[in-house]
Amino acid sequence: MIDQALKLREAVSAEAKVIQMPALPYKVTVASGKGGVGKSNIALNLGIALTRDGARVLLIDGNVNLSNLDILSGVSPTHRMFEVIDGAVKLKDAVTEILPNVFLLAGMSDGRLKKFSSGDVAALFREVGSVEPVFHYAVIDTAGGIVQESISLALLSDEVLVVSTPEPTAVMDAYVLVKALKRINRSSDLKLLINKSRDAEEAGEVKTKFDLVSERFLNLKIDYAGFIPNDDSIGKAVCVEAPFLQEFPDSPSSQAIKTIAAKILARAGEKASRGSAGKRKLWKS
Repeated sequence: MIDQALKLREAVSAEAKVIQMPALPYKVTVASGKGGVGKSNIALNLGIALTRDGARVLLIDGNVNLSNLDILSGVSPTHRMFEVIDGAVKLKDAVTEILPNVFLLAGMSDGRLKKFSSGDVAALFREVGSVEPVFHYAVIDTAGGIVQESISLALLSDEVLVVSTPEPTAVMDAYVLVKALKRINRSSDLKLLINKSRDAEEAGEVKTKFDLVSERFLNLKIDYAGFIPNDDSIGKAVCVEAPFLQEFPDSPSSQAIKTIAAKILARAGEKASRGSAGKRKLWKS
């Protein structure tokens, strides 16, 4: 897997080191080392939680061949991401408003296999940054594992939430993803988010074990984004094709996602106050 990541570094960095990214929207990629850990639900509900104070949020379904944000949110988009990437449709005409100030750019859902490069991602992000009225935040769902599309989306984002459950295989795969991303770009802003945890104590134990391994073998410790408890409201919301934050706003999972969103809002505000407005370079190789 790491050999694959190193090959991706060559492809990504060759394009990305000359790419200029707009300051807005503030881009948050939700990634994981394996599928089935709840990324899509997190991305959807996080996007809704970020609309505090009237911010406009764009959800991007970067799991391009197995997209499901449209299903989870109960909408049927007329246009999808690759129509934008291919230049057939303007971004403003391809997004679907799923709730006030929350818009979705859907992935594919017809079984056709599609791929996009880091150059495609950069071009998409630049177009997202040029839309008026402006999107303040973009939350990007991804495919699980080390695949080029997910890596490109993560590397061109402001921060990455690496999602794991307490399950040992999920934790190990999250570690492998962190290792790959940090090998490609050491300055990537990665944060561990524990999903489907019994309680804060269990989530804290997972983070402690993760830190022990990453500090020993990678000489790094990534930040803790928080945890989302495993409560019945999530499954119930999926069954009615609605966000759990909308259907069960007072549930433990909804309270947790609001806390995680509040921290992101604070980090984005701090970054803006440090003079990150305008265009910025990603990194130097």
